[in-house]
Amino acid sequence: MFHGKNKLLLINIFSILAMLIIGLTLFSYLQHMEKQPFYAFCRNVSEAAQEEAADTYGEEGRTFPSTEEYQEKYADGLAQADASFLANPKCRLEVSVAKQWLENEEDEIVGAQYDFVFHNDSAKDMLNWTMLVSVPAGSYLDSYWSGECIYEHDVITIQPLDYNRTIKASSDISFGFVLMTPHNATFYAEDCAIIFYRENKLWQHPVFWILMVFLLALFIADLAYAVSDIRIRKYNLRQEADRRIIEQSLKTFANIIDAKDEYTRGHSQRVAYYSREIARRMNMDKDTCRQLYYIALLHDIGKIGITDSILTKPAALTDKERENIKQHVVIGGEILKDFNSIPGIAEGAMYHHERYDGNGYAAGLSGDAIPLFARIICVADSFDAMSSARCYRGRLEMEHIVNELKTHAGTQFDKTIVKFMLDMIADGFAPISSGEAEM
Repeated sequence: MFHGKNKLLLINIFSILAMLIIGLTLFSYLQHMEKQPFYAFCRNVSEAAQEEAADTYGEEGRTFPSTEEYQEKYADGLAQADASFLANPKCRLEVSVAKQWLENEEDEIVGAQYDFVFHNDSAKDMLNWTMLVSVPAGSYLDSYWSGECIYEHDVITIQPLDYNRTIKASSDISFGFVLMTPHNATFYAEDCAIIFYRENKLWQHPVFWILMVFLLALFIADLAYAVSDIRIRKYNLRQEADRRIIEQSLKTFANIIDAKDEYTRGHSQRVAYYSREIARRMNMDKDTCRQLYYIALLHDIGKIGITDSILTKPAALTDKERENIKQHVVIGGEILKDFNSIPGIAEGAMYHHERYDGNGYAAGLSGDAIPLFARIICVADSFDAMSSARCYRGRLEMEHIVNELKTHAGTQFDKTIVKFMLDMIADGFAPISSGEAEM
């Protein structure tokens, strides 16, 4: 089983590795796509072109060709283009005729200067572009600028120069040429085809920002965990300090109780130690075991109300003295009745001399009606009493103690709890000295 910190570390490692893999894959894909050309068709949207179209095609304007017709129109220029068609390139073309003249009246050759402005309205740069413009058959180029122009198959191919190879996002470029057209033909550029490459910046891709948001969320989660962990540590340190204060206080009270009789010195701590071990072997959680340990430390607190002469009497007690000493459970319960910080502490003092068969004191409870903690303390208390020297007798032999526990299992003691006590004896866990009980 992994602890919380180990789980968080593994989640962070796997998450970062996954993001790196996705990021590298995305970067490789974008690098690959930068090498893949696109082509698109762009119509002339200048005012002059619109007016010319209205004059030529009527008020309804011209009907623009379909994609297939465009591809056929520029077939020769696109023949060498291994590219993908981009249906919505987000670009505009403006072509205007700056001046026009009759170059050769005899041959009816008309000359004109065409100024082009190409707008890149997309969010990405267009790199290493090539533009194709269809012109009338028999035309020829006179001159050109801001681009390298080649005339073939009735198509002028315009290629960039070193300084304008990139058409920046949301910007434009200008170029132009002087064209001679035959047969006194009036030519205006209706459209163009453009072949280009896209610069794919990593941060322009949506997946990149998804990864960044995830990374930010992971960072915030780690930060929240770190803050929470610091608070929990402070709380645990404070709780541990409080626990030590409580434990030391209870041990002090236990020592005061045991100090009334030199033969019982360390008795309360040993009973608490045995009780906690029985609870642990019964698979109780750590906090419950600690709670029982505290309860057992003060199980005999009622003895402070019993006369010392009775507690330390080396001879057999009279019936009156025996009834008197039985009152220590009632006194203990009364003393601890308002001790609410440790639930069950009053019941531990009040009922640890109840018998499983109902013949104990002071309430005469039986079976499961006796609180479980009191039943555990009863077994631990009896074992320590038999394995320790008292003012009226010496320490009993372990074989005799084991026989007593087995004999009275189910009558004086809860037999389930006796089994764990016997296991502790067999394991060498019991008996112990007072010094070991403080561990």
